[in-house]
Amino acid sequence: MKTLKLITATAFAAAIMAASAFSTEDSHAKCCVEAKKAGKECTHPCCVDAAKEGKACEKCSPKKES
Repeated sequence: MKTLKLITATAFAAAIMAASAFSTEDSHAKCCVEAKKAGKECTHPCCVDAAKEGKACEKCSPKKES
């Protein structure tokens, strides 16, 4: 019984970590993705400035360290 609980808890923890790892967008900030889903453009000043340069905002969408 303890083994079953341990396996279940480990699988649940792994699923939570995997979901959080794959839930973020690499090239667009979450605020920009939400705005695009609503059919609008992101209105954060930092995102607007970055979009003019053809980039993603580094404040809202920091580069992942690999």
